[in-house]
Amino acid sequence: MAAHGQLFIERDEEIPSQTIGDYYILSRNRFNRWMKDLTDLENGLGIRDPLHLIGLMPARPATRTIAEQILINEMVARVWTILLMARDRYQGVDRIRPVAHNVFLGHLSIRHKALSVVLSDDRLSQADLIAIDKTRKATERWTDLLCCPLMGQYDLWQYAFHEETARELLNDRAQQSPLDHRSRAWVLILSGMRHSFQEKDGLSSVVQDDDRRLARLMLNSFPDDSSEMTFWMGSRVREARRT
Repeated sequence: MAAHGQLFIERDEEIPSQTIGDYYILSRNRFNRWMKDLTDLENGLGIRDPLHLIGLMPARPATRTIAEQILINEMVARVWTILLMARDRYQGVDRIRPVAHNVFLGHLSIRHKALSVVLSDDRLSQADLIAIDKTRKATERWTDLLCCPLMGQYDLWQYAFHEETARELLNDRAQQSPLDHRSRAWVLILSGMRHSFQEKDGLSSVVQDDDRRLARLMLNSFPDDSSEMTFWMGSRVREARRT
């Protein structure tokens, strides 16, 4: 999404109202699910893990699992929020901003709740705390790196994790040639992200249906017939758009 942000922002076809409504409803449902689980964990209660339904035991404490889910999904949601805000500003309208900003505030509150539960849960080991903090730092850094050009172009610095860092990242980019989605620099960025978020021994929880539906909604908002999309549109992404 970040690589093709400008393509999405300048697309003539209007985002359907149903897509915006679905984004709000799915995000609200996920917020409610996360908040309920975090409240139960905060009160010392266990939460029902989908892995139990297939006879498996979770490999990690529930607090770590849900915290990692929230941090990873917030990274995707923040990129999407910046794209939606930039699209409104490019078109000179205020159509999507109210919904997008509302969902963004919900993500902020659930993130704060999750980190608060992490700090208060004595069932987490030192290794768990280090792993969660590593994920947090990686999502913050990568989001600001991916989105700093759009934040600068459309004055969306309020959506950076760390505005000063994001501005420095943009300044570093400005001193080099502009990034093209086919450039070696983008390939290196993708490689760096894959190193930061390796699949091996990755998240140990089942991906929820609303997570899948939100990802599909975002991906399907990009044009199918654009030649620029073919460079990044791997088989797994194509499958995610369809299923």
